[in-house]
Amino acid sequence: MRLGLLPSQGGHLPLWLRLGVHISLIIALAIGLISFLNYYNFEKSFRELNVARVSVVARDLRQAIEVGLNIGLAPRDNLELAREIAAARDRTTGLRFAAVIDEQGRRLLELGSAGADQDWGLRLDGQGWLGEDAVSYQIGLPYRNSFGLISGAIILGYDKAEIDRATAKMRGALLVDWMIAVLAVSLLVMLGTWLITRRLRHELDVAESALKVTDRDAAVPKLHLPILGEEVEQGISDLVRKQASLMEGAAKRTALSAQ
Repeated sequence: MRLGLLPSQGGHLPLWLRLGVHISLIIALAIGLISFLNYYNFEKSFRELNVARVSVVARDLRQAIEVGLNIGLAPRDNLELAREIAAARDRTTGLRFAAVIDEQGRRLLELGSAGADQDWGLRLDGQGWLGEDAVSYQIGLPYRNSFGLISGAIILGYDKAEIDRATAKMRGALLVDWMIAVLAVSLLVMLGTWLITRRLRHELDVAESALKVTDRDAAVPKLHLPILGEEVEQGISDLVRKQASLMEGAAKRTALSAQ
């Protein structure tokens, strides 16, 4: 008789391997979830950081536009504004274009290529907005004239590919780290389960040998099974005695019936 926890004939995997595989899968899923959350937080924080970085530049340019309007200079006539836009593009990493529009969405100034198909005129509602097109993420801030009325907006577009490259690089790094962590943890788990189940297997082998005793006159082996516990030790000893007694009774009945 084989106990269920022991590896049996016929290609069954040993106990330590079966336990180790399942534990490793659970840990791999847990590490994967943590890595996904880390990536999500990085992507969110990185995008917010870029929005904040470009928003600072957009607010400075909006202030330059409104200062010019207060002294009667339209954006297209404001030479200082043109110089500030050019300087902002040079010192702001990833900035693809800067554009100034009027209240109808017509482009008054533009530095860089913003693409023809834009919906900026529809977004002039008094609040800033975030947008995007095929190649850029965009930040729009409306500006007001000296009467407090919205006269247009300043729009800055920064490179979408640069943002996507950074997030893709982090995604790849986290994937590699996940694979290394899973491999290392799996090896440790396999070693740990083998060490733990080795003693358990020894005790199960001892218990199995004890259960094979069927001779009532044979001495019941003294069991020492600290992992399985004292109750199991006593239960196996009692079972062996009862099994031997039943076998002896059956033998006597067979002998009597043969006479």
